[in-house]
Amino acid sequence: MQRIFSKFIFLTECILTVERLVPRHGIRLRTLLANQYASRYLAWLAVILLSLASLAFISIGSTNALSPTGSHDLQWTPARDLLAGVNPYEHFLQWKHDGHALTPPHFLNQSPSYPASVYMMLAPLGMLDWQSAKVAWLAINLMLIVLLLGGLQRQFPIRRPVVLAIVLTGFLCSTPLRASLGAGQMNLLSLAAFVWAYDFSRRAGKVNQGLAGALLAVAWAKYSLTFPLTLLFINQKNWRPVAIAAAIHAALTLAAAHQMNLLPHEFFFSSVAVVLMGSGTGFANMSALAITLHLPTPIAMAAISTAFLSTAYVVSRMRDIQPLALMSLLALVSYALFYHHNYDFIVLIFLAWCVATEKLSPRATAASLLLIFLSWCGLWLTGELQTTVATTPDLLVTAVESLQVVVFYSALVLLSANLRRSKSPHKAPDGVLAF
Repeated sequence: MQRIFSKFIFLTECILTVERLVPRHGIRLRTLLANQYASRYLAWLAVILLSLASLAFISIGSTNALSPTGSHDLQWTPARDLLAGVNPYEHFLQWKHDGHALTPPHFLNQSPSYPASVYMMLAPLGMLDWQSAKVAWLAINLMLIVLLLGGLQRQFPIRRPVVLAIVLTGFLCSTPLRASLGAGQMNLLSLAAFVWAYDFSRRAGKVNQGLAGALLAVAWAKYSLTFPLTLLFINQKNWRPVAIAAAIHAALTLAAAHQMNLLPHEFFFSSVAVVLMGSGTGFANMSALAITLHLPTPIAMAAISTAFLSTAYVVSRMRDIQPLALMSLLALVSYALFYHHNYDFIVLIFLAWCVATEKLSPRATAASLLLIFLSWCGLWLTGELQTTVATTPDLLVTAVESLQVVVFYSALVLLSANLRRSKSPHKAPDGVLAF
């Protein structure tokens, strides 16, 4: 309660400070914003406030990650079981089939919803004890934030410092990032690896292409988030990194199968079965709908596969599309197809970067900015109100989440239409956020 109260005090002081900065001698706010210097002044003021909020949110996320119940999504137990020759899927599924609502006690609230090849990648973490694994994973995630943002700036530079600062601090103080750190999620690893895989894929030489493939294999760790992004390589007819990544996962799956004396395909279908045993509380997408409707696994997989292959066909025929714009579209596609919770909305960093650097239509820009705000800030605001105001929390949260779903699919459609209209290989100097 004290932390929540201090946040409201901080926000109140920020609002009062902004009000004091606005002249009260008959000058309207529109006139103030029309002044170039005043706009930059207010922009840098926003950067300062967002920077302070970023420090607070990163600290809270890190503290949550190291708490006794923190890092609960870190896939430490399945990796440790695999090293010990124990089938994590069989233990988890049997426990659920026996009628237990919670996860098995030794799983530390985790669920083995990833392919066995991913647990082979996480084997070094499985060799550590639980507390050491949490500390190591938090340190890795903090480093991955720098790599993700640095990789985006390297490939798609935002040239105006104030615009870059707003995008960076807005991301750092977002609720999905804070939740990802606290939960020990793998989404930062997947996104950072994908950004650098694309960077190396643009360089000549077999070594660079090999590095691109290896990083793409790491990016597929959270396949539900980054596998649709791989269509970017398909669009550019660059098959080598994709083939290398597939070969790496195949080899790791065979190694895991040998370790546990199982057939390789059993791992894949077991992980999908675990995913489809979820509660359906994720974002509104095909996977969550399949869970809610209790569809059989083959039907759900067929529907999702058909939608994905249709997207792949359309993307493969696109020409002269800016990579970042296509990356942003595919990030939304991944959310529309696969099961996700709201912490995975850190993937909207691509869309935020696209708005800051590309020339989108006014409607696509407005929908994108509203989606980013609702996804990065809206849930935090409703969460605070839900904690402090006990009278109308459910109605308010439902309203915000419903609005978020509508804006999400509106942004998906408008961004897709924008890509179809815009075929120019030239991009705007600094997008809509330029000051």
